[in-house]
Amino acid sequence: MKPRADNNRGVALLTTLLILVLIVVLTNEIFRLGSRAAQTSAYGRDSIKSAMLAEAGINAARLALREDAKNNSYDTLDELWAQPTPPFEMGDGTISVFVEDEERKINLNKLIMTNGNAPDEDRVEMFRAFLAHMGIDMSLADAFVDWLDNDDTPRVGGAESSYYLSLPRPYKAKNDLFDTIEEILLVRGVTNEIYEKIRPFVTVTSSGRININTAPKEILVSLSAGRIATESGAIDSESAARLIEYRQTRAFQKISDIGNVSPFFKNLYSQQSAFYSGLLDIKSTHFHVRSSGNIGDTIRTIDAIGARTGNDVKWVFRRLE
Repeated sequence: MKPRADNNRGVALLTTLLILVLIVVLTNEIFRLGSRAAQTSAYGRDSIKSAMLAEAGINAARLALREDAKNNSYDTLDELWAQPTPPFEMGDGTISVFVEDEERKINLNKLIMTNGNAPDEDRVEMFRAFLAHMGIDMSLADAFVDWLDNDDTPRVGGAESSYYLSLPRPYKAKNDLFDTIEEILLVRGVTNEIYEKIRPFVTVTSSGRININTAPKEILVSLSAGRIATESGAIDSESAARLIEYRQTRAFQKISDIGNVSPFFKNLYSQQSAFYSGLLDIKSTHFHVRSSGNIGDTIRTIDAIGARTGNDVKWVFRRLE
């Protein structure tokens, strides 16, 4: 996207300078507070400083996302917030910041309708397709639906409270939305191995739409499954790769632009535009930020998810590790 990148070079430079100014200001506060801390042990001082460095990184990411919102109405992987940044030194410590949008992922909470009574079968079939692509038993989707829906009738491959209460350490099926991504480890069939495998591609905090400018291949191949695949054809690995190649030179500025990728996508969108208008997007509204402060051998990390509305970002999840 060279032309757009050239046009935004000045904005990106300004944003970078603003971030650096913010970090410097916050870092001065870090070491002022650290020097006055009641805890006098080396670990205590370093822990406080590391946490404050992590706080500086979080605020820098928030500023970058706010500035980005002023540039355009779509989000792509070539924008400042999405660029991988190496750790940078501040005083006697370092800050590492990682940002990714949640709209590149499948929102597990959207597998059921908003009233909680019934599954969204099209989205469930998408999740099945994703699991198959990842080499995971597709029946696991039923267990996710049973955990979310508000009835006690298990699906064919699922489980309700009767199963969970029979475990050595019994608990009930939640029959409600996931609050954190770690909660999926409670679902029948989700081993640590499966959790680590699907963790980068699923979320419980997003708009529920998939940003076609940022979604990885693993998600793109699941966007036509079940009824959609039967009616209009499935997105295979080759088609997904073609979409990724297309967006590397031009951003999708509206959802219908997906039809410009190839005749297959043009036909797919024309036949399923009603469905895709509620599923796809060209921008992101939720962002996962991990900021780590490192002093000596002490590392503190803030893990957060911010919801961006207009030019503002508010944290909807935040945890200090």
